[in-house]
Amino acid sequence: MKKYILFLISAAALLLTACKDSNEATPASPDIETTTLNVDVILPTDIRTQWQPSIDWAMKNIADAQKRLGQQVRLNLRYHDEDTEDLDALAYSLTHPEEGADTCHAIIGPYHSANANNILRYAARDRLPVIMPTCTSSELQRTNARNTYAWFLTESDITQCEMMVAGAERLGNVDVALIYSDDTYGQSFRDWFGYYATEQQVHMAGQGIAAYARGADMTAFLDDVGDDCQSGRLVMCIALSNAKDYEAVTEQVRLWTASTTDSGKNIMVSVILSDTALEDNVVEQGGLWFDYGISPTASPSFGFPQSYEARYGESAQNGFAQIYDALTMLALGALHQQVNGTTCNVAGRQVVYYEKPYGPMLTDHIRSIVASEDGVTCGWDAASLARAFSEVAAGRDITLTGASGSMTFDSDTHTKVLGTTYMLWRANTVMEDMRQVVPVFYISTEGSSTQASTTSLWELNKQYSQTFVDVSVDHNLPAVDERWAVIVSPSTSWSNYRHQADAFAMYQTLRHHGYDDDHIVLIVEDNLANDARNPFQGEIFVERSSDPAAQADIFMNDNVRKNAVVDYHFSDLQPADLADIMMGRSSARLPHVIRPTAASNVFLFWSGHGGSRGGPLWGNEDAREYFGSERIHDIVATMGGDGGATPRMYRRMMLAIETCYSGCWGEALQGLPDVLVLTAANAQESSKADVHDRDLGVYLSNAFARTFRRQIEAHNDITIYDLFRELFNTTRGSHVSIYNQQQYGSVYSERMSEFLPQ
Repeated sequence: MKKYILFLISAAALLLTACKDSNEATPASPDIETTTLNVDVILPTDIRTQWQPSIDWAMKNIADAQKRLGQQVRLNLRYHDEDTEDLDALAYSLTHPEEGADTCHAIIGPYHSANANNILRYAARDRLPVIMPTCTSSELQRTNARNTYAWFLTESDITQCEMMVAGAERLGNVDVALIYSDDTYGQSFRDWFGYYATEQQVHMAGQGIAAYARGADMTAFLDDVGDDCQSGRLVMCIALSNAKDYEAVTEQVRLWTASTTDSGKNIMVSVILSDTALEDNVVEQGGLWFDYGISPTASPSFGFPQSYEARYGESAQNGFAQIYDALTMLALGALHQQVNGTTCNVAGRQVVYYEKPYGPMLTDHIRSIVASEDGVTCGWDAASLARAFSEVAAGRDITLTGASGSMTFDSDTHTKVLGTTYMLWRANTVMEDMRQVVPVFYISTEGSSTQASTTSLWELNKQYSQTFVDVSVDHNLPAVDERWAVIVSPSTSWSNYRHQADAFAMYQTLRHHGYDDDHIVLIVEDNLANDARNPFQGEIFVERSSDPAAQADIFMNDNVRKNAVVDYHFSDLQPADLADIMMGRSSARLPHVIRPTAASNVFLFWSGHGGSRGGPLWGNEDAREYFGSERIHDIVATMGGDGGATPRMYRRMMLAIETCYSGCWGEALQGLPDVLVLTAANAQESSKADVHDRDLGVYLSNAFARTFRRQIEAHNDITIYDLFRELFNTTRGSHVSIYNQQQYGSVYSERMSEFLPQ
């Protein structure tokens, strides 16, 4: 594989003037029909400086490609500084132009994911195409998955997170840990690092992950990781938003590594940095200490990196190829619109909208360009672009490949790229004041002759699942005489709608299976049904669909709040109150409790947020208080009795926990008799919401809770193992786990009818 030395671009800063045309107009022949497209480019000043050669190159090739055509497109680029503009005001002005102002036809940018929603929410009105070369937040991409105007030219940081763990795994038998920035950028890494560590069976040392806020001391986290490092070799992955934070954190890691050597621990430490580290002042910092980095790059298979280096004497970096592709896509889409007018087919289907604006827009014509797989294959270079424009002008389809890669987009909207090439690079110090960044290998989700493929590298590990031993447990239990349930949702905000909705739906499921209200304690804030933001006043849903084929699904379009009896508003309780409720200690303040005995089966369902230091939180995602693994252990252990003065308060107990890091509770309850814990995630990973509703603007449910309800509604006597398999197969982004099977009994023969008699 050819190795490239990457010297970071250090050009003089350009003065940006908002809404000023930076391109010299070329007089058009009176015989040429020219469409001018006003394209507003929103980037930080330094990024525009770095990307300018790619921009100029694309603009030249686009212009040259159309010289012989009677219909032409001219891109009028208007630049805005992402770091200084009021982006909310800017987005509004671009999408709601004053009388006499020039129309904005498309937006390229922003550079940072955190700024994208300000622009996208205004672009929705007219489906104005917003092409984002480098916005990689997984949550941003997921919430815009069905929006045909939101274009993402780099895969989400879920993929980069996978690449980080893969890079660590390629270094040998190692332990891993992650430090991430406590912001929008770091969220994807926080959410997915544990998942991929589990998939690839790489041990996460200590707490595994920790958030970094500027100025924070990470020593305690590093000590914890070092104490639990099993292999003696640690790969510390770091994903931070900016260069200053990288300098501070990598220096802390360097000093800590030196201290472990001095203390005799002798842990070998390597560091892998995320893409935001590939900046001048990070790489060129003489005293900075690190080994490796991961960054999206242009695919070597399509020639852009080699051509860029030959043309400019420097190597292409993250975003260089994507901005080039963004401009060519816009120009070809505009020409397609000019030729085809109000007729537009995307992947063979005519574009039809049932809401304003009804007709196909520019974004749909771009979709038509990239969705075609049957036309003449056209690449990114000047000669290929000339062929592409000629074919489109003649009304024929093309199959477009780009500077960044194959330009394969999702099959739903055709606006989210599915293949991104990543480079694992190494920083070498060649002189005291000079550092070089050298590619170690390229890795891609597509694969090619010059790139490894994630599919081939990890095919064997992608279906990692927990295995079980068919144990036999002599319970010597009495016959069951009562069943009790406690349902808890600690979330109180509208944005966390799904947690209360799932709690209400579980209540309805238990009622359907024979529980009366005296045997259920429902703890929710109950502030959703009449929230001013709820377009369906008095109603709460976990699933909604207008598709007649979906109407038979459990809870589809059902109001799960209907007739529910709420026992406690969550905000009226303290963590210690749950022990009283579970153990039957009623009072004037806590009149409704369960009263289990040694002949009672007890079911606890909990839906909310969790954290890596102890699982379920007592409150919303910003809560500073964990309910506590020790607290839940003490409650269940006390209910288990001591065989003497303390009576046993359950026959069997099941806990179904839908939170991030819910496996922390499973680990805490290991060894307790006749207790089974079923969690949406293991102790090192987050749980993901997956049913987003456009009308309500929130997630309605989680796959774990939804599948749990569906399965037990259909089969109340389903075996624990069959339930687990359904949960495992339908819950994306986390590993559903069972804990304490050895003390409960065989998952192959024990059934949910223990807790659901009807």
